[in-house]
Amino acid sequence: MVLRRESCLPIALAIVGALSSMAAAPVADRPQASTERASASRAPPEGFVDLTAAVPCLRLEIRYHTSGNFTGAPLPGYGTAGAWMLEAPAKALAQVQADLAPKGLGLLVYDAYRPHRATRAMVAWAERTGQIALVNGGYIARRSGHNHGHTVDLTLADLQTGRPLDMGTDFDTLSPESHTMRVKGKALEHRLLLKKAMEARGFRGYSKEWWHFRFPIKGSKARDVPYACFEADEGRWSPPEGWTEKGFEMPKTWEPTACEVR
Repeated sequence: MVLRRESCLPIALAIVGALSSMAAAPVADRPQASTERASASRAPPEGFVDLTAAVPCLRLEIRYHTSGNFTGAPLPGYGTAGAWMLEAPAKALAQVQADLAPKGLGLLVYDAYRPHRATRAMVAWAERTGQIALVNGGYIARRSGHNHGHTVDLTLADLQTGRPLDMGTDFDTLSPESHTMRVKGKALEHRLLLKKAMEARGFRGYSKEWWHFRFPIKGSKARDVPYACFEADEGRWSPPEGWTEKGFEMPKTWEPTACEVR
């Protein structure tokens, strides 16, 4: 689905009301999971908001819901392709979207709040594939701001077509080429434009990942609430046996039982 710029622009420029009163805007087609999975999503936990409702014309490409990420499998906690954040950073993100709209640009989100079980799965993948250097080097976090709901991974996209701008590397390229300043030409201009737009609304970047921004909030805590209602609740999930052992393959689904649509 393509979003028409003429419909998104006035909406993005009119962001002044309470987040709870905003209607969800259309989003671009999202990657589909490699296997069939339930579509019922949980409501965000208290204090969190759904970014598709909070940020008009926001586009999502939640790769951790699919096999199209660096682990090669959907991550636990991403039974549906959702994107939540705490209310304050969500409101700031809506302001960034409004700031970019006059330039014909918008935001494309790859990841927002991340259930802690997914962070554990990333580390387990690094351990069993002999790539623990990615953890030690700061590319895969044992403790992530995403788990708190104040951190987001995103890029710039054309507001009309949804096509991402050239950033020199793809999202989650876990190498020095993803360091914000390790690129030249138009890609560097685009990285710095994103950085400037995000920092203007209170976010702080991460020098090793051009796509990664956090919104400083005191007193937040890590959560493990999954996006899908059929997944094990917070505090009731445990990793599959052997998932740090070499040769282990991540399950293609997580807790695929029936659930009540919310």
